[in-house]
Amino acid sequence: MVLATYRTPSMKTREARALDMVSSYLSDGKSSKLYKKLVDDKKMALQVGAFNNSQEDYGMYLIYGIPMQGKTADDLIKEIDEEIVKVQTQLISENDYQKLQNKFENQYVNSNASVEGIADNLATYYLLYGDINLINTEIEIYRSITREEIRDVAKNI
Repeated sequence: MVLATYRTPSMKTREARALDMVSSYLSDGKSSKLYKKLVDDKKMALQVGAFNNSQEDYGMYLIYGIPMQGKTADDLIKEIDEEIVKVQTQLISENDYQKLQNKFENQYVNSNASVEGIADNLATYYLLYGDINLINTEIEIYRSITREEIRDVAKNI
């Protein structure tokens, strides 16, 4: 298995939310960039993924892959790095950006669709962020993140 990690800023920052979007773009679902390239097209990996593990002070961004038989960790790292460089140097397409916006809006609605979800979110926003009003405004933060911000955060982290 290949595992690369990066130190990330606090979960309370805008950058952490942009990294959530980078993760979704790279590895959320079978149409994501890493999955499509390494699992479907090139048949180099059994599984590949990326996720932002935000924490209160600092977090960790993880990228992982399980190479197929006959492929090496170095082969996977080279291909993963190519996709990361694309995110760092090019704007994601308008279509992919809209897809990200739709995913995050859907997650927001679903997480607040039950009493349990609302209670969990209120507790999290109170205990970790000190701002229960985020239940009403967090989606606006995600909506306001631009394609340029996604590229810049990927470049800086």
